[in-house]
Amino acid sequence: MSYLPSPPAFHSDHEGVTVHQLLLAAQDAPSALEAVRQGLADSGAELCALTMKPVGQIVEGSLRVRHLSDQAARLLARDLAAWPGVTSASVEHQWVRP
Repeated sequence: MSYLPSPPAFHSDHEGVTVHQLLLAAQDAPSALEAVRQGLADSGAELCALTMKPVGQIVEGSLRVRHLSDQAARLLARDLAAWPGVTSASVEHQWVRP
């Protein structure tokens, strides 16, 4: 299940210096991990960091990815949020390293 364009559209950041942080909430860790795995495979993004923690009855995840344009990062968040078991996802931050 993907709303993302084909992977070549994601490689506008050829130097890999833009890093986007996405946050997601899911009903359980397996759902969150599968959404992240499939989202990365569909987008062609490179995972820089991934953390997950239980918060009450849900799991919150934070991932940092690179090799995505701003639009592609928003599409990735939309795709993650549409994954079964994931209740929300959003792009929270963007860093540009010199």
